[in-house]
Amino acid sequence: MDKTIWAVGGGKGGTGKSFVASSLGLSLAGLGHDVVLVDADFGAPNLHTFFGLNDAHPNIGDFLAGRLPSLNDAVLRTPFERLGLVRGPENTFFLPNMNHYKKLKLMRHIKILEARHVVLDLGPGSSFNSLDFFISSERPILVLTPEPTAIENGYYFLKSCILRILKLYMEHYKIQDLLRRLLEQIEKNSHSLYAFFQMLIDEDRNYAHVLYRALKTFKPLLILNMARNERDELLGKSIAEVTRKHLLLDLTFLGTIPYDARIHGSLIDRMPFLATHPASDAAASFRRIAEDLAASGGLAGRQDENREPDAL
Repeated sequence: MDKTIWAVGGGKGGTGKSFVASSLGLSLAGLGHDVVLVDADFGAPNLHTFFGLNDAHPNIGDFLAGRLPSLNDAVLRTPFERLGLVRGPENTFFLPNMNHYKKLKLMRHIKILEARHVVLDLGPGSSFNSLDFFISSERPILVLTPEPTAIENGYYFLKSCILRILKLYMEHYKIQDLLRRLLEQIEKNSHSLYAFFQMLIDEDRNYAHVLYRALKTFKPLLILNMARNERDELLGKSIAEVTRKHLLLDLTFLGTIPYDARIHGSLIDRMPFLATHPASDAAASFRRIAEDLAASGGLAGRQDENREPDAL
């Protein structure tokens, strides 16, 4: 079965990642696709509350503890057709720092979940768990709000993803000295990634090519949540341009989700907002985004103008 794994993440809490993940899952299921939502926030999982689910069904914690042979056994059917949910762990004390073996095991089983689309709802911040699930998904989605603190944290989150990708490749090729120099340069100047690759071209063009191509396989998407006006649409495009220029990433702006005061009430009522307000502007935005993503394979084929270092 062809499968697309989406990972919804970001730099800070409060941007609406769980709201976006649950709404995206509902929208994809509404298009006739089998979808499984996975609550991969190992510190404070709450995705089940968006659907009013209190079922004591086995969860990720049971799977990682070896009480379930497969993650498919943890899929809980929601009241919505074609939409399943894997609840986060009830005991979260150790899971934010799960060991490497358990992380790889969970990643393998996520890939064989019985669904056309798997949507991961990641925890906030730049822990290795969040970064690794984000960069390993086919379609990582960054969720921001039009606030300076959220935008700044989102920028640093993407920079952390880049450093994580380059670190893994540098460790594989045993060039730790290059990693140290990269970290020093990034600390001195947040806009120095382009300069780093220019320097590397002069010293070792082969490594420059390998690392640059590794970076270009990471193609995050951007959703700006809680948008209030047309300026926020322009802001999303601006964020994508700045990211391309300074971080060398192909960040694709998917669009905005309008602010709606009724969303808070739906959370209190433990009912999905898209189900209670299907005619809202926010619901229309999610349907449009889901249709674009489903029709284009996650926009994998979209190409933007990239600022490439010379000779790469």
